[in-house]
Amino acid sequence: GGPEMANIAVTPEQLQSIASQLNTGAGNIESTLSQLEGQVAPLQSEWQGVAQARFQELWAEWHRSSRGIQEALHGISQLTQQAGANYEETETSIASSFGR
Repeated sequence: GGPEMANIAVTPEQLQSIASQLNTGAGNIESTLSQLEGQVAPLQSEWQGVAQARFQELWAEWHRSSRGIQEALHGISQLTQQAGANYEETETSIASSFGR
């Protein structure tokens, strides 16, 4: 036999809600990053030596990783939002075909 069709057990509204929550999460990460940068900046200007240099390396690595997570959440949100729009369009199309 051929491949089985998957049952879609999610509504477009649920997908839109999840997309919104993902965007909110990404925004929260951005806000937290900004707050932490504000708190760390004074320390970086006063701190000297090998430990400070290692801290800078780790801070930069953490910052890149955090931005990556934020960008991934935005991307997942966009895909989820598009999936919701596609499902809604498909449902509308199917509903209108029954009206013929």
